[in-house]
Amino acid sequence: MTIVNTDLIVTTCGRELDLSTTELVIERANSLFSYNIHKLKSGEYVIVEKFFANPFNNRYILLNDEQIEVLKNL
Repeated sequence: MTIVNTDLIVTTCGRELDLSTTELVIERANSLFSYNIHKLKSGEYVIVEKFFANPFNNRYILLNDEQIEVLKNL
């Protein structure tokens, strides 16, 4: 029997993360997808986009400090 941890993800830049060790900052969802932002213990943020119809299109985007500052100013 194989146990799969669905909280382990790989970001678009190739970094492996465990979402169970993050703080959920923003959670949005509708019938098509969910859009969440998680804060890592390092202070970095990850955008998690999950598409219910096709999980192969899920994206996990790690934001750098510059990108976070841009989002704060929107």
